[in-house]
Amino acid sequence: MKILITGHKGFIGSYLWKMIEESGVDVELDGIDFPDDIGDFNTGKIYDVVIHLAAFAALRESFEDPDRFWENNVEKSKPIFDYCGENDIRLLYASSAGAHGWWQNPYAITKKVNEIQAPPNSVGMRFFNVWAEENSRPDMLYRMLQENTAKYITRHHRDYIHVTDVVRAICLLMDSNFRGHLDIGYGEAIPVMDIAKSMGRDLPIKEDTPGEPDSLCADTRVLRQLGWYPTINIKDTFKDKAYISNDSTQLAAQLGEIPFEET
Repeated sequence: MKILITGHKGFIGSYLWKMIEESGVDVELDGIDFPDDIGDFNTGKIYDVVIHLAAFAALRESFEDPDRFWENNVEKSKPIFDYCGENDIRLLYASSAGAHGWWQNPYAITKKVNEIQAPPNSVGMRFFNVWAEENSRPDMLYRMLQENTAKYITRHHRDYIHVTDVVRAICLLMDSNFRGHLDIGYGEAIPVMDIAKSMGRDLPIKEDTPGEPDSLCADTRVLRQLGWYPTINIKDTFKDKAYISNDSTQLAAQLGEIPFEET
């Protein structure tokens, strides 16, 4: 099997590359990164699967320079999507939980456009808040709390999914017949304020967060039907702390009923 991973040096891409390499499966792995390489995408090879993870993903930065996000996430993705469509190559691409409310910010709009422009034999992976104990993206809240660089906290509830569980889902989807888009998250929303407190961070609260939904929780029913389940809960990282709210499970049940739409 020949697999191309764009963004293979990034956060999720590097974990995926390592998991595939260590799986013992006979594969040929190629990688191109972002943004320059995919902007000049032109390959003479025919792959069995393309996993497109290269994108700009900073929601708040997208307000500052929406044209830059459009160019990199939409225009530079189109040649890859066209290549997969013309050659009937299985495509897995990074969408976002933000696609549920795509109209709220420029970044989410680019992800929704990706879902519209994607070829038939593809899967839009709506990633929720991906985290890891080490080497998370520098602009992600979890790492900012680790390094004490966060300037404020919000009242948001978010679904945190460990990067190992994400790459397990990607590997499963490669071999599945599923087409369309689906959520990849833990399936439980927890207050980000609780995470900050559990890490000993007493930060001012930012009340006004335009373009950002108050709550996000993945609907994992489709992934579970395919045989996937999450294995790492971020709350276990803080099991000796008393800050995680007891009503998180109830909240997840209330927020998890996001209707699944297959394209």
